Amino acid sequence: MTTQLSLAIDSGKSSTKFAFYVNGELQKMSFRTLVQEVEHFGMELQPNNYLLELGGQTFLVGDMISEEKFDYDLTKQNPIHRTCILLACGLAIERAGLASQGVVNLRLSVNAPVSIYKNNKLKTSFEQFIQNDQRVVSLKINNRPAILLRIETVLALPEGMPMFANPSLYRDKRCVIFDIGSLNVNFCQTDSLRPSLTGMFLSNQGIAMLRAKVAETLTSEYGVSIGVDDAEVILKRGYLSVNGKRFENSPMIIHRILKTHLNEIISFAKSRGITFTNIDEMVFTGGGSVMLQQVIQQGYPNAILDPNGSFGNVLSYLAIMKAKNLA
Repeated sequence: MTTQLSLAIDSGKSSTKFAFYVNGELQKMSFRTLVQEVEHFGMELQPNNYLLELGGQTFLVGDMISEEKFDYDLTKQNPIHRTCILLACGLAIERAGLASQGVVNLRLSVNAPVSIYKNNKLKTSFEQFIQNDQRVVSLKINNRPAILLRIETVLALPEGMPMFANPSLYRDKRCVIFDIGSLNVNFCQTDSLRPSLTGMFLSNQGIAMLRAKVAETLTSEYGVSIGVDDAEVILKRGYLSVNGKRFENSPMIIHRILKTHLNEIISFAKSRGITFTNIDEMVFTGGGSVMLQQVIQQGYPNAILDPNGSFGNVLSYLAIMKAKNLA
């Protein structure tokens, strides 16, 4: 017996987001893209962390893993992202109540960096890597019964394209979209929902670079050692504390770093030919835009933060799949 499920996935360096429909109702889920192979794992799993048994190996996936396991590889064509994509597939199958229905055929749309999407050879290679010759995959999540799935089709779609989830925001307008992720920033210039080929490019100015700047600056300023996990907490809180003491000037320093980082992103866009002349909307999306929200609104009060936040791309992918009769 075979059943079918359509699924849109945005597996970023920080988190894997995915969306699908169950009986006409939209489902959205996410987890951290942190993966570590484990043996004889005995700790109690925290919420939104998973033990994935796949191909004779067991992986822990989620935020119980240190930020030191963050994947700095620019490509998405690697075992970490394939593992997270398969975990997303398994979780979606369970949520849809299909885990006991035999082999589930999946139609996927998956995020690809602009540099891969614009190169047909690289895009096809990436799609084939995820599809894995349509072989049946068996996996177990958190020691629950095995799930059988087959990836029937893969549609690679570019990052930095949230417009089809909210077309009214972009229709009849010239827009510049900044998709600020963990490792990269994807830029996309659109005219009435149509992306410009020359206006699609990326930089490495994601939140990982910002995190490194915060750690380096605060270490120099206060003479304390700041690790990767510490820097992540500092960015979320907006201040530095040591031994229970909060450094009063640290919020001002962090705010200055955030503002400088945003200006560097804008400058990079200008260096690649984006003039911002006759642009109707500056749109910021992605998880990094949420982190930079305050300085975006202060520096560019007319800018728009995509209402779907970090789910902007994945909901847009789902809309594209519906238009192509794949969902």
